[in-house]
Amino acid sequence: MKLPPFLRGQHSRKAHSSRYRSISRGLRNLLILAVAFSAFQWQSTGQVTWPKDLLDRAQQYVSRPEAGWHRAKDVLEEQGAVREGQPLPDFDLYGKVVRVSDGDTLSLLDKSGKQHKIRFYGIDTPELQQAYGKAAKAALSRRVYREEVGVVVVETDNYGRQVGTVYADGVNVNRALVEEGYAWWYRYHAPHERRLEIAEGEARAAKRGLWADDDPVPPWDWRRRNRGR
Repeated sequence: MKLPPFLRGQHSRKAHSSRYRSISRGLRNLLILAVAFSAFQWQSTGQVTWPKDLLDRAQQYVSRPEAGWHRAKDVLEEQGAVREGQPLPDFDLYGKVVRVSDGDTLSLLDKSGKQHKIRFYGIDTPELQQAYGKAAKAALSRRVYREEVGVVVVETDNYGRQVGTVYADGVNVNRALVEEGYAWWYRYHAPHERRLEIAEGEARAAKRGLWADDDPVPPWDWRRRNRGR
């Protein structure tokens, strides 16, 4: 598998950036107000105090349900719920797996006869030439080859592959591969996927799969070292 330069949800990131800018503006305005009020008190009385009513107003501002930070937290939780399947989400794609290319890429044939190439979101398995690369492919094949799977599509990468979370028999296959020690949590492309982070930590601690090695080489480092060979 070649390095997948994901687009990583550029459109959705713009929307989220707008929300976060709104939050920052609100906090900045609150800070400016506090500084101005403090300066006024210092000039008037020679000391700075924080009246209880101002503190109460600040607390009410950050505690109100429509506050920006509440909305941002809700957005992240909604995204996580969709990707992790709690409850099991509606699938963007559904069909039979007709090919497993490696540990994190498969081809799915939908009911209309159209074939889709799927790159697993948030994980990265060893390259086939690496230690555990063929084992990762075999582990994925055992789970999904010739089976019906559902996919929650997150984005499309520069190779035209649909990047998503794959479910087989209600199991999040992305996370299962990490739990079993056949994949890394791809933190660069999925930094907020807390459950993948936990799954990797548990696999490391138990020395499952590739973590049985003292110093396994992440596939992104392996690709960089072997680029052009």
